Amino acid sequence: MLKFAVLLSVLACALAGTIPDGLLPQLDGRIVGGYETSIDAHPYQVSLQRYGSHFCGGSIYSHDIVITAAHCLQSIEAKDLKIRVGSTYWRSGGSVHSVRSFRNHEGYNARTMVNDIAIIRIESDLSFRSSIREIRIADSNPREGATAVVSGWGTTESGGSTIPDHLLAVNLEIIDVSRCRSNEFGYGKKIKDTMLCAYAPNKDACQGDSGGPLVSGDRLVGVVSWGYGCGDIVILLSAVVCALGGTVPEGLLPQLDGRIVGGSATTISSFPWQISLQRNGGHSCGGSIYSANIIVTAAHCLQSVSASVLQVRAGSTYWSSGGVVSKVAAFRNHEGYNANTMVNDIAVIRLSSSLSFSSNIKAISLATYNPANGASAAVSGWGTQSSGSSSIPSQLQYVNVNIVSQSKCASSTYGYGSQIRSTMICAAASGKDACQGDSGGPLVSGGVLVGVVSWGYGCAYANYPGVYADVSVLRTWVVSTANSI
Repeated sequence: MLKFAVLLSVLACALAGTIPDGLLPQLDGRIVGGYETSIDAHPYQVSLQRYGSHFCGGSIYSHDIVITAAHCLQSIEAKDLKIRVGSTYWRSGGSVHSVRSFRNHEGYNARTMVNDIAIIRIESDLSFRSSIREIRIADSNPREGATAVVSGWGTTESGGSTIPDHLLAVNLEIIDVSRCRSNEFGYGKKIKDTMLCAYAPNKDACQGDSGGPLVSGDRLVGVVSWGYGCGDIVILLSAVVCALGGTVPEGLLPQLDGRIVGGSATTISSFPWQISLQRNGGHSCGGSIYSANIIVTAAHCLQSVSASVLQVRAGSTYWSSGGVVSKVAAFRNHEGYNANTMVNDIAVIRLSSSLSFSSNIKAISLATYNPANGASAAVSGWGTQSSGSSSIPSQLQYVNVNIVSQSKCASSTYGYGSQIRSTMICAAASGKDACQGDSGGPLVSGGVLVGVVSWGYGCAYANYPGVYADVSVLRTWVVSTANSI
């Protein structure tokens, strides 16, 4: 089974034993593959809310202090925040408190996610009882393989209907930092000394609600921070979400988890090049028709999989029915694809039988040059939130975005810096909460394919656009591979 790692900054290290007056947090996460629990089992758990909607978790440190992730508290004011405590449900029950102030760790870095921790001071003191209690901070790291639990409501979009009302938890095992940096997983030097890792063995699980608690031995050992895949971000002593150790299965990628949030329903006749790449009958990634028997998708969608379990549905507005289904004869990932850096994140699939073109099934040409910065574009897909889950919309979705050039995306305007490579192009949805893309799916501008959905940090973060494989740069490889595969 897949190993999902959650990166967390080590509390004892980041806080150096004590918590200064007035720190604080921000982010979105999910608990997939977990179980329903109650606040009595996790009485330190809080829901951090903005404008009445849950968007991050946190932990009670004292009567008036809550610990969360620094990435949860970017570009926000204390007056817009509320904290609900003492309830199994984020929407109701318990008590709701205003925030007086907060402070992010001064050493927090949004690019490296070091020191991803923050402290919030509540306006009024909490009254402790069975459902409201503080949790002590660990003074040392748990051992390798120690059991731990992470809890939260697992938002999939701020205020969205997909947020479960009921508190969830998932059981994990601690991974030693040296092992987390090893070749067994895909992070390498990205794992810093203020981070701790955990994973769910033999289970498909996105561990965590950003900023929420990782608890082992009845001590707070981590704050959900970040990771690759499953579409949330890292929180912690970092920033949120479900980290995928090593490979990225089922087309889930670093923080661009295959979702179209804030988009609109559409039909296949508007995006006739769109296909659903399916694994064992479930939608796992998007893709684009290049020719009657060639599909272009992302290399990260085709890790640890064989052609025999893949199929492609074309010509349908719905991923689960209609159109035509074709078997996959072969596929090839770009030889230069790197799961750590996400360079060359492109792949070609050859179908067992050729498609018959119609108004609902058409090829799309590959871009020969990049569109201008700010050019309008659209990305489409079914926006998986987890493979085969009921949260996959049955109808095709799309969202309008604007191109962010490679140089602009790597500039100080955004938070990626040198992580943006020459084989990448970016796009952002202006003034809209949108996760741009269904992994491997098409980014189209000017009627041609300009990008393949690849990766990104979080969802709807103004300084973190969606990142796509740059088709114009990779065009020669696609054409050559299509002719030889």
